[in-house]
Amino acid sequence: MEKEELFRIFDACQPTVTQVREYLKRISDISPFDLIFRKDGKETITKKIAPNMGELVGIVVEKNVFFVKPMSFDDVKDLNAPVTAETVFDFGKKIYSKAIPLNENVIQLLKKNKNTFLQVAEILEIHGYSKQYTQDQYLLFSTVNNKSFGDGFDFDIGYVGEVNISYFLESHGNIYFYASIQ
Repeated sequence: MEKEELFRIFDACQPTVTQVREYLKRISDISPFDLIFRKDGKETITKKIAPNMGELVGIVVEKNVFFVKPMSFDDVKDLNAPVTAETVFDFGKKIYSKAIPLNENVIQLLKKNKNTFLQVAEILEIHGYSKQYTQDQYLLFSTVNNKSFGDGFDFDIGYVGEVNISYFLESHGNIYFYASIQ
């Protein structure tokens, strides 16, 4: 059914705002992926989403946790030294001891599930959580080193070459982290 036709039918029903909210909640309270929430120091893994479940920690996809806490430009803008891959890996350890930045292996999993991640982002937003993993460009890292560059990846283009970490954070988005749970 076309969107306009669906909206015409919906308009004919004359739903109240409360009814629309209730319906939206009803169709959007289950995530296609497991989600990890932390509340009062206790972590819960669930597909059911509701407001006030605590802090969203991560999204579980095929035995990998994609952490929702990214490194942003605000996290590095006041550093007195260049931002390096080592800085990025160290930031990941603050999130979780085994968290590492995205790399070429896991970006393919993210790319394969891009539409599902976007669906999860919308569902999270409906319930008052921030959208996650909606970027089209990511910075990837394979090793810890003192280089100030990572590998740029764009979902439409593929690899775009080395990109300065600070420039990427300031211009394109966040650096995300994951951990394997195998």
